[in-house]
Amino acid sequence: MVKERHCWSSPVPYRKLSRDTSENLVRKGYVPVMVGKDAATMERLHVPTKLVGHPFVVALLELSANEFGYGQRGLLRIPYDPECFKQMIRRISKKK
Repeated sequence: MVKERHCWSSPVPYRKLSRDTSENLVRKGYVPVMVGKDAATMERLHVPTKLVGHPFVVALLELSANEFGYGQRGLLRIPYDPECFKQMIRRISKKK
């Protein structure tokens, strides 16, 4: 018996990232996120994937889900001070 193959269209529109700009590039092993308490302070940061399971990052992801929901479009937004976030990522990176 031969199974038929079906093509399904994705309900989520995808946008191909331009290779021209360096802002769209993310090194392997990193996750891009937007960190900031409001639109004026939002900063794009790259978090090492090995730190995504760290209790600090997990707590911020839960905070993000509570504030913005699980259906965020685009980059994940984390409502936290960018400078404090960078400092904490540096600290927990040194401990690992």
